[in-house]
Amino acid sequence: MEVTVVGSGTVVPRLARRQSCVVVRAGGETLVFDLGSGAVRGMVRAGLDPFSVDRIFFTHFHPDHTVDVVPLMFGMKYGADEEREKPLSLSGPEPFCWFFDRVTDAWGEWMIGDYPTKVTELPHRCPSPIELPGGHRLSWAPAEHRPESIAYRLQEGENGAPLVYTGDTEYSASIVELARGAHTLLVECSFPDEMEVPGHLTPSGVARSAREAGVGQVVLTHIYPQADEMDLAREVGRGFDGEVLVAEDGLEFSV
Repeated sequence: MEVTVVGSGTVVPRLARRQSCVVVRAGGETLVFDLGSGAVRGMVRAGLDPFSVDRIFFTHFHPDHTVDVVPLMFGMKYGADEEREKPLSLSGPEPFCWFFDRVTDAWGEWMIGDYPTKVTELPHRCPSPIELPGGHRLSWAPAEHRPESIAYRLQEGENGAPLVYTGDTEYSASIVELARGAHTLLVECSFPDEMEVPGHLTPSGVARSAREAGVGQVVLTHIYPQADEMDLAREVGRGFDGEVLVAEDGLEFSV
């Protein structure tokens, strides 16, 4: 799996960090996790083709994780050199169908193209993994942020090295279990420990989650300016012995 952190920032507007977006190339497909503001241009900046996206997965419905679904689909319909024919799959936690209906009530005439569009609502707790091309399997679990929030785990077959992406969350036993034995935990690290905010993680919370899950590597994202002023790798390293990377927009790594 080839991973690009397209957006590593938050709701705070910053030139250096776009809002949340992660692109994973796996099994011959392009998967997108969250689409915050600036994500489409960020893909172009990172050398990725936004119009090549096959599947989009949302962690929750806040604008800084969803708003660029409108310009992405608008661009697919009117901005591509060739008319799209391959399907586009959009998935998110229940009640995702209700949420997407509200979006298309406002923008649907300009968003929905003639290509097949599949909208799938994921139950809050994963009944069984989704089978994806190339033998990849996607599962998920509840996150502690919004009532609908979930986190995702992607791996190749039973024995492949898993990638877990938390979206927004505070410490959660369900996230620890989802991340059990993962190669990489791509995890939010929003604020310093002394500024703990409900629904978000701080360095000590990240360290605890990663340590209890036994992950090999942590990649920090969703970083507010107050946390950006810190040596986040060192702070997380106080409670976690594995490798710690601090994401910047455009960071690429393999799992």
